[in-house]
Amino acid sequence: MDLNHIEAIIFDAEGVVVNTEALWDKSQDVLLGRRGLDYDRDYLKPKMAGQTLLEGAQLMVDYYGLDESAAFIEQERKVLIHDLFENDIMFIDGFLSFMGGLQQSPLKTSIATAMNKSLMELVESKLNLINIFGEHIYYIEDVGNKSKPSPDVFLYAAEKMGINPSNCLVIEDAPHGIEAANAAGMTSVGIVTTFDKKQLLNADFIADDFVEIKSLLVQSGVNFNSK
Repeated sequence: MDLNHIEAIIFDAEGVVVNTEALWDKSQDVLLGRRGLDYDRDYLKPKMAGQTLLEGAQLMVDYYGLDESAAFIEQERKVLIHDLFENDIMFIDGFLSFMGGLQQSPLKTSIATAMNKSLMELVESKLNLINIFGEHIYYIEDVGNKSKPSPDVFLYAAEKMGINPSNCLVIEDAPHGIEAANAAGMTSVGIVTTFDKKQLLNADFIADDFVEIKSLLVQSGVNFNSK
């Protein structure tokens, strides 16, 4: 499969544009540590990726048999992660260079994320994402809170950009996101920032980093700046 049909790139936010996954892990460690529990990352991480704060909280309540409500856990998660985002948020390595290289390309770009909107707005403010994506930042709140692996947020982003879904490339770091991209009829690239390659095998392409993604696009004729 080549990429010469691609007219737009849709980025997941967490683990693709912004380096949040270690912060989520830290917040889970703290939240569960307060209850004398260990965070089972191998089990929970793939299931929680692409889910809302409430859905992730419900997964923890069910898995650990917590006697607290998912809504209560959701609010505690939100406070913890807000503080971490406020102090430690940064871009994924290679992302800014990749975007800079697309300046002369006709490709459209957008973000389609399951991140809580208030948290994402904090990220937008801290990292000036509007200067990169303009108005093309989309949330699952825009599609009735239908989380990935539902394809709705990706289809919504394509519609807003005026691009046929079959001409969109999705860059994702999580199994649920890959599943959503495939269900949308889009080409998918799994970037190995959060999960290992064996968990991203359903992607059309797998890349270790943005340098590899750039190479895939260049091989298909996409023009990158020399910088």
